[in-house]
Parts: sequence; C-alpha cells; structure tokens
Amino acid sequence: MNYEEAMEYIKSTYKFGSNYGTERTKKILEILGNPQDKIKCIHIAGTNGKGSMSAMTAKILISAGYKVGMYTSPFIEEFEERIQINGANIQKDDLAKAITRVEKAVNEVLSLGYDNPTEFEIITCAMFLYFCEQGVDFAVIEVGLGGRQDSTNVMTPIACVIASISFDHMQILGDTLEKIALEKSGIIKENVPVIMYPQEQEALDVFKRVCEEKNAKLILVDRNSVQEKEIIKNSAMQEIIVKTQNDSYDISLNLLGVHQKLNCATVINLMEVLISQGIDIKKADILKGLREVKWIGRLEIMRREPMVVLDGAHNIDGITNLTNSIKKYFKYDKMVLILGILADKQVDDMIKMLTPIASKIIAVSPHSDRAKGAKELAQIIKNTNPNCEYEEDYAKAYKKALSYCDKDDLLMIAGSLYLIGDMRKVVKNNID
Repeated sequence: MNYEEAMEYIKSTYKFGSNYGTERTKKILEILGNPQDKIKCIHIAGTNGKGSMSAMTAKILISAGYKVGMYTSPFIEEFEERIQINGANIQKDDLAKAITRVEKAVNEVLSLGYDNPTEFEIITCAMFLYFCEQGVDFAVIEVGLGGRQDSTNVMTPIACVIASISFDHMQILGDTLEKIALEKSGIIKENVPVIMYPQEQEALDVFKRVCEEKNAKLILVDRNSVQEKEIIKNSAMQEIIVKTQNDSYDISLNLLGVHQKLNCATVINLMEVLISQGIDIKKADILKGLREVKWIGRLEIMRREPMVVLDGAHNIDGITNLTNSIKKYFKYDKMVLILGILADKQVDDMIKMLTPIASKIIAVSPHSDRAKGAKELAQIIKNTNPNCEYEEDYAKAYKKALSYCDKDDLLMIAGSLYLIGDMRKVVKNNID
C-alpha cells in the first residue's frame, strides 16, 4: 500500500477504540520476527513529562554519536512525528512499507481468533519493525497510556524511567495515586534499573515494593538535587545546576518550565546508569544534548512583541506547572489566554488554577470528539473570570487575541494537545 492507503488503514482501526492489553501486540510482533527483542530500548512511563524526558534522552544519545529512535504520542502537527530517528520523522514511504507488513501480520492474528488490534497497537508494531530494520543503536519508547497493559510493554528495556505521577485518565487507570502508580509500575522488569522522578509517598510506596519484587535497582531523584541559577525573564533557556551522587552538571536547558528541572535531573541520572552499563556517553554529550533539545508545543515561544507561547498543559498537574511557570519565566504587562480542554479532564479545577491570571480569555474547542465545547467552556470560565468569550475558528481566535495584545503583553495558548498542533500551524501562518 502507498502512504494514503496506509493512513486510511490506520484510520479504519479508530472504530476499535481502546482495548488494553499486550497479547495482540505480542502475537503480531512474533509473526514479524520479534523486532522489539533486537533493539536496546529505554522505556519511559508517567503522567506528565515523559515526552520531554524522551526528547532529552534521545538528544543526548544523538549528541554521543548514536543512531536513536524515538517513539512518542500524540503528534503535534504531523502523524510521522510519532516515529523518529535522530530527530527526523519517518518518511511517508517507509511508514507505508511498515504498515503494509503489519497489516499482513494483523490478518494472520485475526485468523487465529484474536480481537482486532487498535490504532496504537498497529503503530507500535510498525515502530518496532522500522527501528529494527533501520538498525538503531537505541530506541527511546514513551508509554502510550498507563504501563502494565500498554502495547509498548512488550520488550525488556535496558532501563525504565518513571516520570511524574498525578491524576489523569482516572476512568482507566484508577482514582487514587496508588492505583495509577500500580498501572505505571507494570513496565518494571526483572533486574532492569528504574530511574524515578520524585513522587508523592502514596505512589512511591508502590514503586518501591514492585522494584523489590522484581529485584530492580531503584534510583530515586532527589527533589533538592537541582539548583537554579539566575532566571532571565522571557528567555527560551533556563540555567540550572544538577547534582547527582557522582557529579555536578552546569546546564543550559533549552526547555522552560518548573517541572523541566527535575525532568532534566531524572534524565541525567538515567545517563549515569547507562554509562555504568558501559555505554559511551561523555559529560560534554549530556550538556550539548540538553542545550540543543527541542520539544514543540511545551512552553514554546513562537514570536515576540507580543510574546506568543504554546503549551500542551492538558491535565490539572500540567496546568499547575504552567501557571507557576508563567509567573516564573515571563515578564509581561497583561496576559491574554486562548484555552481548550477535553471534557474528560478536571475541567473546573484547571480553570480555577489558570484563568484568574489572565486579563482576557478566548475559549476554543479542541479538535477531538472528547472536547469540551467552546461555548460551554466559556460559561464555566466566566464563573472564575468574567472576561471570557468563545470562538470556534482557530484563526479568528488567534487574530482576535492578538488584537487584545500590546507589544509587551503575553498571549498564552494552552490546553489539549489536540488544540496545540492546529494552533501552532495558525501561529506559524500568521507570523509577520
């Protein structure tokens, strides 16, 4: 099949929705020759930050001279972003070839009586096949959802990373941190080291217990291991010092956000674990990778005068970090906010956290069938901040928001990643 046919095939699986479990994925990969077992993988789970950590990890390994695959979701602008090698998206022809082979394996699996695989399972199988055939030195694999039953959880990695754990997808993962942590801990394997972002005690207890059961060494990042240097407002870079048990790192981090400091510390601890495994990574590689890393749609400065920033803060923890980061990293006269949220999130709490610091708000609908409608969202926002209107058209919303801004103001576009990708295109198309 060609690219268009491959994408149609992928879209045809949307109707199967979410059907969690790894059995179908394992069977498809078995038919494909178990490519996942021929790759050195780093597995990253968590509620927030796993994408940023994946980007940092991949960039450092690339800086060290390795060929590095990275698998993340969702995409921001182009579907092919989800499967990258050394920062380059998979070519459309290569994606079509991989999907063609996966489809044949899927048909065999269906003939054996298995359920139809989901979209994510098919893309995951295509990713493992592509990375194997391309001969990557390492693959950085971000969990799609949860961990235990996620279709990425079919390989034995060389290291596991647990990012920040908080409340999200509670209808699937559970309504307590303990339940959520138990699902995330499903990626922990026998004798595979686990590097972990600082957690709430309720979640930490779960991870400690599972690591003991699996004889997996746990490296817990210290909350106090990061020291801030001078903060330069409206800069795209933050300067920090990270101290580990082995060394001290003076870092220029090309990612903004209060949460990115500990994300960075977690990745540095991961690098020290990989070095202890005999992988050739120099301190200079770590510093270079962090200085050059990019992760679009996360506190991303798109233009200045007025400052336009995009951030995919899509749950209460993300919105909390965003609110704190706006106060910390940006200097502005007033803030105009474009906000879009999915209906299955903690909408009221997110609104109460972020909207009071905005002088004007435009509610929009993320392009998802799970979206909270713009008009309904605006009505809820008005309970906290009456200076709110709604707009269904993204380009009109952006132009209207710009008209409310003077050159020293901040226009923040935030919420669902289903919103951020399309808004990013609008901003790029309207840069003077």
